[in-house]
Amino acid sequence: MLPTDKFSEWADGHVFYNMYLHTPSQNSPKCLLDENAWRVRMSEAPNGHLLTKNAFFDDIKNSEKIYLAHTTSSLEKVLETKSIFSSGGCLIGSIYCTPLSKEGDKFRMHNLGKYIVDTEAPIIYKNIDGKKIDTIIFEITLPDHTKNNLVGIDYLRLGEVHYSIYKELEYLLSSKERYDLHNIITNDVKNSIDFLSLCNNYYTSGNKVDKRIFFETFHNTVKFLPILGYLYFEAVSEYLMLYQDNEEAKKYAKLGEFYNPSYKDLMYSLQPLLKKNYKLSYFNPSIDDLASYIIERKIFSNFDLEQMTDYLSERLVFWVNTRLFNTDKKIVDWRKFRWDFDNLVENAKPLVGNLIHRELRNFGRYPSFYFYFDQTKALQIWNYWNHMDVIVPFNGVFPKGEIGINPAYPDLEYKVYVSKVFNENGLTYIKPENEIEVDIVPKLVDLRFTVMRNNTK
Repeated sequence: MLPTDKFSEWADGHVFYNMYLHTPSQNSPKCLLDENAWRVRMSEAPNGHLLTKNAFFDDIKNSEKIYLAHTTSSLEKVLETKSIFSSGGCLIGSIYCTPLSKEGDKFRMHNLGKYIVDTEAPIIYKNIDGKKIDTIIFEITLPDHTKNNLVGIDYLRLGEVHYSIYKELEYLLSSKERYDLHNIITNDVKNSIDFLSLCNNYYTSGNKVDKRIFFETFHNTVKFLPILGYLYFEAVSEYLMLYQDNEEAKKYAKLGEFYNPSYKDLMYSLQPLLKKNYKLSYFNPSIDDLASYIIERKIFSNFDLEQMTDYLSERLVFWVNTRLFNTDKKIVDWRKFRWDFDNLVENAKPLVGNLIHRELRNFGRYPSFYFYFDQTKALQIWNYWNHMDVIVPFNGVFPKGEIGINPAYPDLEYKVYVSKVFNENGLTYIKPENEIEVDIVPKLVDLRFTVMRNNTK
């Protein structure tokens, strides 16, 4: 079992959706009270009921077996080796899948799976000759003691985990490399004090955010703190999924699904670089660009720009203070801040961990060792998931259909099928054809060979 401190870090990195709306004690820390207030606010949005009541959660609670789709360009290699490996990313060491809903002898694909098959995979492989895209089906048996285990991973909460793993592996760097890395991180944060101070002040004072100043400062800071691009992307995605009311969104809401293509298309349209390298640190569109895109695509029947900017600015202020700073610390007096690495860790360990996690991919010779960083993280989370009996973890930032398979679960019972994908009545279906002999292997595929992360940082 993980040591107590690591277990606690991993527990903090997960969202327990079966107790999602449990009200904390009024004596709880401000961050917990505010977390609950946000959850209530989100649950009261037009599509907010899907946060706790959706088709995937129903299957986890009630089904003996769950069916998942995995799209790959490496089926030939899988069949040759009879092995499939997990990958990193937001699902940390699991096999990336989307849910399937059984209808007779076929399965309806979740709208995210449909988007991946129809749009995203062709975008990623557009310039790669000879790549054939296939989708396979996993049939996973759910033992009774794993039912109602709605435990999702929130990668935005993993800053302390990243820092702890760095401390374990820093012996791979020379003293000069550590010194240089610490200086890069410290200087990047120093260049961001306008924005960080603004967020601290808004959060502790409770004053209404001046959105013009906030976003102007935010956009100028992303280049120093790439984690902000991830926060921004998740906030925009949340807002669209919670409030969109176009016909497609309504159709899938009735099927128990948040509708994903709206934010996916927005991401690729406004940040074209993401088509070549899925680095959300690039995600930094202006509010005007967001609004123009949303209006043009008619994502809302009556778009409210002020509501969106309020949501995004308030959500980012909340996340900066609760995901990047040590929540047991009071407001930082940036005028008297001592600019050394250890003091920065003392006040903002999650921020430092997130910055290190991304900087190491490009840092000198360290990309050669980056695999071990992700592998260590995967080993720890497999340990945590096995202790918690988590067979199918999911993206807990938002239960939008990104589902994983825990490859290290003891006595995992599963079957794998090659399949045929087809469209019918505006929906995408998949039908199993032949069962194949494939072992799910608790080992990470090399970062260079993953679809969404085939380039660094």
